[in-house]
Amino acid sequence: MYEALARGVLDEANREEVASRVEHLRRRYPRASRDALARRLVRRTAFQCAATGALLAGPAAYFGAIPFGSGLAQQISALNRLVLALAALYGRPTSGKDRVAGVSAGVAAGLSSEILRQGIVRLLREAFPRRPGARTFVGAVIGGVLGYGAALAIGGLAQEVFRGRRSLPLWARR
Repeated sequence: MYEALARGVLDEANREEVASRVEHLRRRYPRASRDALARRLVRRTAFQCAATGALLAGPAAYFGAIPFGSGLAQQISALNRLVLALAALYGRPTSGKDRVAGVSAGVAAGLSSEILRQGIVRLLREAFPRRPGARTFVGAVIGGVLGYGAALAIGGLAQEVFRGRRSLPLWARR
């Protein structure tokens, strides 16, 4: 699984797919500004990450356990594609540092939301031991919110960096 994730994140074919997605978006909304298109990309990715989080956390809360990393690969890939798409949209070629920073941010956001989902599933199991339906609903909602929030955070940061309003963190500039 991790080999496929690394290949999907670091593969050059991913850039071509992202570039064609950005061009399709530009053709579909020709009058939209870069920022408006960026918001569309961020929202679309946020909904994808929210759906993944909800679909994983809901049933996991019902059964009382969630396999670690089950949605992590999908979320990291989606966040990496978002960063690449925003770079293409703003006309910024992605250097090795940009890719490392994007992948690192995606991994950090994905791991954080994954760890939070794990903890929430445990808390729900203890709080509602005889109410699996309530655990499922609350787990799905919280899992969706965590995925959505992670994508918004990474998308907002990437958008600011590619617009030139914010620089990369010191560790990523070296």
